[in-house]
Parts: sequence; C-alpha cells; structure tokens
Amino acid sequence: MINLFLSAKQDQEIRDVFNRCYSTKGYQEVNLPTLESYETYTSLQSERDRKNLVKLIDSSGDILVLRPDVTIPLMRELSKTYEKLDEEIRCFYVQSVYRKTSDYVMPTERRQAGIELFGTESVEHDAEVIGLACLALTELGVTEFKVELGHAGILQEMNQILKLTVIEQLQVRALIQMKNFSEFEQFLLEKGVREDLKDKLRQIVFSYGGCESVLKRVQDNPLNERITAILQHIQAVYERVVAFGYGEQVTVDLGMVNDMDYYSGIQFQGFSTAIGKPLLMGGRYDDVSKNFGVHLPAVGFACDVEAIFTTKNSKPS
Repeated sequence: MINLFLSAKQDQEIRDVFNRCYSTKGYQEVNLPTLESYETYTSLQSERDRKNLVKLIDSSGDILVLRPDVTIPLMRELSKTYEKLDEEIRCFYVQSVYRKTSDYVMPTERRQAGIELFGTESVEHDAEVIGLACLALTELGVTEFKVELGHAGILQEMNQILKLTVIEQLQVRALIQMKNFSEFEQFLLEKGVREDLKDKLRQIVFSYGGCESVLKRVQDNPLNERITAILQHIQAVYERVVAFGYGEQVTVDLGMVNDMDYYSGIQFQGFSTAIGKPLLMGGRYDDVSKNFGVHLPAVGFACDVEAIFTTKNSKPS
C-alpha cells in the first residue's frame, strides 16, 4: 500500500483502538490548531528546544510555529476555562507534531497519538495512564515491549544536593543518559563530593532493571527522605500496574533522562527490541500550567505512530 493511503489507515487504526479502549473510561478526543504563537513556547522551553521549533511569519509579521507537541497547547486551552480543577478531565488525540532535528533521517513531521489525564497527583492516576499505555500497545499488536519507570524528582534532588549550575546539570544529564559511569565518577571527584554521598548517588542514578530488586536495593541504602518518598511512589505505581496485568512488561530506570524538560514526577518510556527508539514517552507535568497562571496537574503519554507500526510489522529473525 502506498504511503498516501497507509498513513491514513494507520491513524484510523490507532483512533479506533483509542476509542474502544479509552472512551468507556471517560477519555474524549481533542483536536488542536496546527499553528501556534511563538510566545507560547518562549518561556516553556530551553534555548536548545526553541531552536528545534519550525517557525513561520504571518502577514502581520508575527512569528508562528508549527505545533511541536500537544501537551503545551492543550494546557493553554484548558487554562482559559479552569483556574483549578473541580473535576478530572481525560482526553486523547491523534495528531502530527513538528520539530527540526540534527538527525537528517528523522522527519520534521511526526505523527503522535496519546492521552492526557488532568487531576490531582496520585498513585492511581499515574498507574492508570501507564496501564493504558500498555493496553494501547497490546491492542495495536505490539506483542513484545517493555515500559521503564523513572521519576524526574531524582535528578532534581541530585541537582539540589550538589548545588549544580545549569551548565553542570546539562553535563550530568548527558553522562547519566549515556550510562557513562567513569566520567560521572570523575565529575563527582572534581566536585569534592564526600565518599559516602558518592556511593549513594552512583547507586541511585545507575540503578535499572527489575522493579522489585532495584527498589529494594536502593531503599536499603536511602539518600534522604525526599528520595525515599519518590521510591515509595514508584513502588506503589508499579504494584498497581502489576494488578492491571502488566508486571512482566515493567522495569525501572532511576537515572531516566527525558528530552522533554517539563516532567515533574513519574516518567516512563516504552520500548521494543524490534527497533532502536522509544515507542512512547510520558510522565507527570504538574508545573506546566503555572506558566498560564493556573493549577492543572496532569499526567499523560504520547506514542510515536511510525515506530509502533514499524514494530508491529517487524518479522522475528
């Protein structure tokens, strides 16, 4: 089937799955404008991310951008109606996003499908969204996948403990993302971090694998009360996802680094052995709404449509 028809067929298949799986749970489909004001993103993204925006100039000379994600414009639209949440809001979407990239193989336009749950931070809400992500992959025919759990608060707490500058934070994020143990060790040595603290930091940010074994190992040697509370939250979310029937699909990566800077709590990524990039990414982003003068805590995920269908159609060797 030629791409002209294939992409429409794939979008419709995902839309049908989302409608079937999510509408009974209160999720409704939303559509957002393709063109956005550049000012919407100037304070919400780093200089690096702003360089990836696809910009246009309208007839009056104002700068517009092609929608780089769905989360931020959706939050902006809801902020026009709600100053705070009096009810839970659940929605899903199947739309394109547009970002420039230094990877010439990666297209500027990428098709995404995802859900957003606006409601108070809770184990139940976080686990609901992760469970629904697993359900979507299963219903779309992705038979072998893993979902890694992490938490944005772990790196945030490390930045506070070490009093890292913005430049140092970016440096450390890169080292942890690459799992570069030796250079991270050298960084801590140059910072003059005491030995017992170095051991605990190394253990936390380089701990990944089975949830139960990783969490037990780190909880037996806690860094501080904040990290202990984060680990307890991850444990509770994991146990609830296990109850949904996806325990074998879930692992943990306490040093998870996400390219989206706005996550504030639980975060997760879905992978398949069939391809070398994530199928989906998501997490909690309670602080984004503050940029619009409201308080709308939320958690959600976005699927890479092309990645899902590449995985689904891959033949085992």
